[in-house]
Amino acid sequence: MTALQTLSAVDSTESTLHNEAQLDNAAHVLRIVMTALQSNEVEQPVKTALFDCLYSNSVGKISEATDKIIAANAGKVDRKDASQMLAVIAGTCGYRPASGP
Repeated sequence: MTALQTLSAVDSTESTLHNEAQLDNAAHVLRIVMTALQSNEVEQPVKTALFDCLYSNSVGKISEATDKIIAANAGKVDRKDASQMLAVIAGTCGYRPASGP
């Protein structure tokens, strides 16, 4: 087995090691983003930030960053609340709401 084949086998094994929770979280993040992009209730600047983020990053990276923010704010974010998740994901993607007058 060549080093490249070994590396490929290691990559393949690591890919299958993503646990089910990570995949579920990534799928949930993608559902939130896709729903937000299609919604008439989400403002265009949020949609732009989400689209740019999705274009430039893998869903896995976005999900990992979102998970880190949620872990750092334990008890403050309900994963089942789509609006809270959207706020965290948008923030992860660089969106910052305009400050008031």
